[in-house]
Order: sequence, then C-alpha cells, then structure tokens
Amino acid sequence: MTTKTKTSKALAALTQAALALPGAAMAAEIQSDYLFSYYKEGDISGSNKSSGASDRYEIYSHMFRVVAPQEGDRAIGVNLTYETMSGASPWYITPDANGKPVVAMSGASIREERIDVQGTYSLPIAPFQTAFSLGYSTEDDYEAINAGVELELEDERTGITWTGGVGYSDDTLKPTQGATPVSTTKDDKRSITVFGGAAMVLNANTVVQGSLSYQNHDGFLSDPYKLASVGGTLVADSRPDTRQSFALSGKLRHYLQQYNGALHLDYRYFHDDWEIDAHTVEVAFAKVLPDNIRLTPSLRWYSQSQADFYAPYYAGARSDGYASSDYRLSPYGALSARVDLSKAVGPWAIGGGAEYYKASKDFALKKVDVENPALIDYWSIQFRLTYRFE
Repeated sequence: MTTKTKTSKALAALTQAALALPGAAMAAEIQSDYLFSYYKEGDISGSNKSSGASDRYEIYSHMFRVVAPQEGDRAIGVNLTYETMSGASPWYITPDANGKPVVAMSGASIREERIDVQGTYSLPIAPFQTAFSLGYSTEDDYEAINAGVELELEDERTGITWTGGVGYSDDTLKPTQGATPVSTTKDDKRSITVFGGAAMVLNANTVVQGSLSYQNHDGFLSDPYKLASVGGTLVADSRPDTRQSFALSGKLRHYLQQYNGALHLDYRYFHDDWEIDAHTVEVAFAKVLPDNIRLTPSLRWYSQSQADFYAPYYAGARSDGYASSDYRLSPYGALSARVDLSKAVGPWAIGGGAEYYKASKDFALKKVDVENPALIDYWSIQFRLTYRFE
C-alpha cells in the first residue's frame, strides 16, 4: 500500500528567486533562465513512527524560462517546469500504548513526474502596464489549468506604484494510489485569488511595499491519500469543501551605504475560515562583494495555529463529520536559514543557494500541547543560470 502528498506548490514557493535590490532595472534584451532545485525531507524518526518506510520525499526540479521584449513596451514569456518526485509520506496517526501520537508512513516509495507550462504576455493598456498569464500543469493524478491578469500603475506625482490582479485555477484530481477506504476516484477544485498592493520609494535608499490578498477554494479539499483514526477506526481524511483566506504582508528594503548592501525585512499575516492564523517574519541582508558578487544570508520564522477540526487522532466522531490529522493543519512553528550567492559575468549571471528548514512545536508562537509526529525538516539546494542576448 502506498500514499503520497502534494509538495509542488511548496517547492514552487521555495525556489522563487530573491527580490532584486532597490533600483534594479528590467532587462531590455531577450533573457533566458535555468533553475535547478533539489529538495530532500529528513527521515522520520523511529520514536515517531509506527510502521512504513522512513525515507520521506525527494524532489528534483528543472525550470526553463525565456522572456522576449516586443515593440511598444510589450513582452512575451514562457516558463517550463519539470519535476520528479519520490519517497514515502505520512498516512495516518494513531496513539501508542502511552497515548503518544505515532505516524504510519506509506509502505513503499512512489515516483511521479510533473510538467508545468506557463505563458505570459505583457503590454501597456493606458494607464496600466498589464500582464496576462495562462498555464497548464499535469502529473499522474492531477491536472490544473490556470489564468490570470495583473495591473501596474506608476504614480509619478506621489512616487507610489500600485499593483493588483486576479487569478483562477481549475484543478482535477484522479487518485492513482489511494488508501482504504478511498475518499474519491475523481473530483474537482476551483480557486480564485484577488490581490492588491502598493510600493513606495521613501528616499534614495529605502523602499516599502504592502499588499493584501484574498483566496477562495471550492470543491474537493480533502487529501485522498490520508486517513484519520476516529475511535480506533481508520476513516478517510475529510475537510470542508470551501476555504477562504486573507493574507496581509509588508516589506522593507533599505540600502546601507556603509556596508554596501541592502537590509530586507518581511512580515506576513495569514488567516482563514478553518481558524488557522499564521505569522511569517524574514530577515535578509544582500551584501555586494568585490568582483560583482552578491551574498545574501537570510533567516525566516513561521508559526501557525491549528485548523478547528484538526486532531492527531479522535476519541469519537465529530458532529460535522470532519477528520484530518495532516501535520500541515496542526499547530507548529518553524525556523529556516538560507544563504544565496550570485555573480554577473558579462551577459551571464550565475547563482545558487542552500536552505535548511526545521518544524517543531518549540518554535510556535503559542504553547503546543501535543506535537504532530509527522512534522518535517528538509534541506534544499538551488542553481541558477541566466543569459541575456544583447
């Protein structure tokens, strides 16, 4: 019996390039990029595991991108991502003889592939700079089509750049390797995202940015590859079929001339109607070294509360019928440290980085009485290569 978990979205967020220093200009030439990423989750410890494999997920990712400027401030871009994933994942949680939660892992390693294609087209539609996107993603059991539009307006009088947009995704799930009982053989999910923000240049060395986003998910939001223990009986993972969330974020970029580098400060607050509240704080310093080398170390802290229907295991059935022991819905905190190095050589730019992440109840903002035994730690490495055609 095998199970698996979706990690593609988490990996996509993980491998995004760092924000540029204030004042960086957009390239006017054709630009091509290649990004390689390797992601490896730490093995589950013996004291936290009741059965199954110990090796967790391992992901290799390759992303290719080409952006070509056109006449009249227009540009066209294409992104292609190819991923291979393998490993075991948490299946369900039960109490041991002392009542401590222990996790049953999937019994064998699985392997799957994902291909994602995204196209963008930007053009000025007075008074906005407008960008349209269209994408398609497919893997063994999942298919998604997405589209979006983004608007940008520069107010020269106030020095504020306003941004906003809307996105839509239509996803279809067809489980190929499920647990018993199987919660679905085919289902759909629809997602709408709306966001707005503003960036302001305070002075020659300081830029601030704020944004607000709203997401609405509707359809099958449970995990067909997970079970939950209810009164000693294993049942299918079951969650509400709607989820609404808000996120508020702020960013500060301040150039420190005496250190020839920029300080990055980020904060994000998240809340949804599953009663999850989350806080993220990140501090980074982008230091310019001799020979046009940039070094950026960073530290990020994250903490969230639990979903209102979550429990490691249940003494009896809830009145609403929901049941999920997914560690991603549990209360926990996490710390991650990253270092990134990049260098420009003529039309080439080369970069790479490494990150280590660890989740624990000890890092949470509020006290966590019972830690989920499936919390992860991971490390990852990335390599980037960019070429601009002059």
